[in-house]
Amino acid sequence: MNMVKKKQKQYLHNIVIHATNNSEYYKQFQNKSFELFPVMNKQILSEKFNAVQVDVKKIPGQKGRVHIQYTSGSTGMPFAIPHDTRKRNRRIAELKYFGEIAGFKSHECLAQLKVWKKGFNKSKFQIFKENIYPVDCTRIDDDMLQNFCNLIERKKITVLYGYPNWYGRLVDFLERKSIKLNTIKVVIAISEMLQPDTRKKLSELLDCKVYSRYSNEEQGILGQDKYNDEHFHLNHASYFFEFLKLDSDEKAAPGELCRIVITDLFNFAFPLIRYDTGDTGLYYYNESNRAEYPVLSKIYGRLIDLVYDTKGIPLHPSVFSSILINYREIILWQFIQKDYNYYLLKLKLSGDINLSECKSILKNILGKDANITIELVDNITVLPSGKIKTVIYDLKR
Repeated sequence: MNMVKKKQKQYLHNIVIHATNNSEYYKQFQNKSFELFPVMNKQILSEKFNAVQVDVKKIPGQKGRVHIQYTSGSTGMPFAIPHDTRKRNRRIAELKYFGEIAGFKSHECLAQLKVWKKGFNKSKFQIFKENIYPVDCTRIDDDMLQNFCNLIERKKITVLYGYPNWYGRLVDFLERKSIKLNTIKVVIAISEMLQPDTRKKLSELLDCKVYSRYSNEEQGILGQDKYNDEHFHLNHASYFFEFLKLDSDEKAAPGELCRIVITDLFNFAFPLIRYDTGDTGLYYYNESNRAEYPVLSKIYGRLIDLVYDTKGIPLHPSVFSSILINYREIILWQFIQKDYNYYLLKLKLSGDINLSECKSILKNILGKDANITIELVDNITVLPSGKIKTVIYDLKR
């Protein structure tokens, strides 16, 4: 066993011992082999949140309060977990490390493309301090794209960081308008796999390097591909990866569609042991060296469609998760566009929420003439991967 694998084995032992000694939920698994620990998902962790969480006094190296990390809820279930001081610092260090691998250093001018939730946007001081410009991609129309191109030229932005389907819209816009942007040197796609044709066009149009990054908000950077190598090389230094069959917790074979299950080796505030991410993929080993770590050749992430407001302007799917995450009573959700101005929102709730307020907020995004129905349900169909297709475009355009 090489030194790296020895360290990973020790880190895995450390988090298991910590969890079984200090988490009320995991105490029942003391002295049991790792394979007997249950595979957990967001719903189970939400239900057992208090029992899984570790008292702040029992977290080694903790300074002050834990950091609460919120997820977008794009898999259909909003989620928030604590990160202890060491985990938080490690996550920041990983951002710097993987950024440098991609070819840029911290504090180079970066545009972060996402749906910015109310109260979570960056202040002018943060923008100055971090040199990161927040770009809201709630509405992806030509005006927004032109303003974005103007921002790149004005601020000499060198790095783009955002969602793959957003880059597809950018490529189309640059081609239609024959726009040249000369300052970009690195593009990073997050959360989903970047389609090969979009990657190729981005590289050609911007004359830059393009990377895909595999990450989630509850854990951090899980892997990243290399330039001219579209396989995801995984972050084995921080996580222990398992690839399990779709219909059981048995190990899947290389090349078999599998569930991606991850143990976070460094979250001592809220142990994520055998956490089913809801992602599926294909893994394999380098045939010349079976002792190496596996890589992912495919990742099938968030299952979402583009939908449109009542004027026909496309909306980034994350806009709905950014709204619904504010309602803690929402257990599961699914948003469906049924017609040009008719929308259906399915909700599974743990308590009452102000449905009129929710509908009004959605109308501000979709259009005042939007016809929105909110349906309260007992459950929402879950796919074999454990995910919900959260945003559905259910009509032919």
